[in-house]
Amino acid sequence: MEKLDYLIGYLLKERNEIIEINKLSYEDKKRIYRSLCNIRDAKPISEKYLKIENEYLQEELNKKNITNVVDIKTIQNPNLPYNDKICLWKGDITTLKIDAIVNAANSQGLGCFVPLHSCVDNIIGSNAGVSIRLECNEIMKKKNYFLPTGKAFITNGYNLPAKYVIHTVGPIIYERVTEKEKRELSNCYINSLKLAIQKGIRTIAFPCISTGEFRFPQDEACKIAISAVENFLKENKDKIDKIVFNVYKEEDYRIYEQNIGN
Repeated sequence: MEKLDYLIGYLLKERNEIIEINKLSYEDKKRIYRSLCNIRDAKPISEKYLKIENEYLQEELNKKNITNVVDIKTIQNPNLPYNDKICLWKGDITTLKIDAIVNAANSQGLGCFVPLHSCVDNIIGSNAGVSIRLECNEIMKKKNYFLPTGKAFITNGYNLPAKYVIHTVGPIIYERVTEKEKRELSNCYINSLKLAIQKGIRTIAFPCISTGEFRFPQDEACKIAISAVENFLKENKDKIDKIVFNVYKEEDYRIYEQNIGN
């Protein structure tokens, strides 16, 4: 509790705000801390803060059930090309011990700034710690704070079980899905995988890119994801050990089950 109180106090002081937290529960304090991290700009921060935050987030991580990618079975479907490389796993991507996870980012590339938002961008940033936004900021400075749809960049994983996070921007659907948006979604997978092999990453997990807030139809997005991965493996199968399609909702799990190998 002492570490969490310090982190909240530091973040409040930065904002010249005061919140009485002494009588709050541990869970309430965790929500305040996460909210303050979510809305914090990518500006310099003290080494002491980072040290204490890393200790706190590692303690929180140790309370979770971590899934090692080696324990996730590949798809046992003879109709699926590269069924010894592709996995389907339902769970929290921030609890996956793997070389890299992919983040469904926004074009600003700095993570979600909406307090306690349920998007994967927010969840990844909240569990990694403020260091990931600081690294994103250094990269995005060079890109004039704009990441084109379908492009990707890579950061460290910090307090996640994953070593790296690959950030990619999926297309936003406003009316109907166009051929351009289909290509952009496919590029999210292809460009992320290209970055992975450049970095020597052999295991990688993808969330359902663009199907949430960005409104890409789930079934169509699933088919594009599978096709992109299969096409990539045609030329690079010896450079990747496992590609995990990570889903969080039961509905998405059923969609992937129905489409994989068909």
